[in-house]
Amino acid sequence: MGMQDYEGYQALCVPHRPVDEHDALAVLEDGYAIRGANLRRIATERDDTFAVTASGRSGPQWILKIEHPMESREAVRMRAEALRSLQEHEPDLPVTRILAGTDGQLVSAYRQGDESRAVTLTTFLPGQVLAQSEHAPSDLLLFAMGDSLARIQSVLARQRAFEDRLGRVLWDIRLLPEIAEGTLPEMDNAEIRSAVEHAVESYLSVSSQVESLPESMCHGDFHPGNLTVEPSRPNALAGIMDFGDMHMMPPICDVGTCLCYGVDADASSQAPLEACRRLLQGYLWSVRNDASSPQVMHGDEDTLALLPTLMEARSALALVLPIMAQLQAGVDPDHYLSGPQARLGRLNVMQSHSKQELLEMLGLGDAGREDPRAAGDRMST
Repeated sequence: MGMQDYEGYQALCVPHRPVDEHDALAVLEDGYAIRGANLRRIATERDDTFAVTASGRSGPQWILKIEHPMESREAVRMRAEALRSLQEHEPDLPVTRILAGTDGQLVSAYRQGDESRAVTLTTFLPGQVLAQSEHAPSDLLLFAMGDSLARIQSVLARQRAFEDRLGRVLWDIRLLPEIAEGTLPEMDNAEIRSAVEHAVESYLSVSSQVESLPESMCHGDFHPGNLTVEPSRPNALAGIMDFGDMHMMPPICDVGTCLCYGVDADASSQAPLEACRRLLQGYLWSVRNDASSPQVMHGDEDTLALLPTLMEARSALALVLPIMAQLQAGVDPDHYLSGPQARLGRLNVMQSHSKQELLEMLGLGDAGREDPRAAGDRMST
């Protein structure tokens, strides 16, 4: 299957007519009985999203999302039901809440000419986006992030009704080889091109192992740009948002996605993966203390040993996919969490150390070492 065959790529290439503020206000009034609100457009890859402030209030209360015309109603309903399930099973997690429309449905519709576009309304989360904070996250906050990711995975793994398809969401580590193949020829930056090629080669060396792992529904985009904190409570998450990239994958890919954003891109750092190590501690603590956890992560050292390669692959994907989005859909590069040089910095750090060194930094040194008994068995055959 080529990149052009993936649903996410096809949607990226299909232009859509932006929804203006007047129509967005009409959606709020007709579908949710919200009148006289103020709107602020939020830049996104391929939908129309607005922060909604009720009349007389000083800050937003809700997020109105009008999906791309090619986004299936089934996928939107899956995400809405996942949010409702998280609210039911993990009420203490500060996850954005989904609001039903006046008809009682979690997903509404907006008619734009001959097209029908799915609509959802969720709560606006308090606090400051963690990625924009001047302060590095504390050890306690990092541990809480890992714990939260594991708890989210545990709930989402129960979402089995939706039949997902590889390539529906392009932010999938497993798509790196195809996305790189289609994008690298357009790259002028030789340094980026070389780093991405190295990451592709590295991923291909473990791809068969990754693709053999059990899949479950995962957040897909759990990182500091989608988390908020309150200055008065710096050691706790105030909000967890943006479930738009949820898709089926091996849970370890979801963990690798999260950890890659914790890499310290400062080349002089003596411990560039220290934040990742602490975050992973929180994740593994939660998984290993949850008897009902569906993850295949309970002491599975072979799976854990994939993390450095998956982190490298996600870092490379974060370089090439924005370029593809800009070329195919004119997406503003400033929409993304960081610029190309910062993303390249993370990838360079990953590639300046051996996989065993990276595992040691993650606190997983034993995961990368071969069992000497297994090695002896091979030598004797």
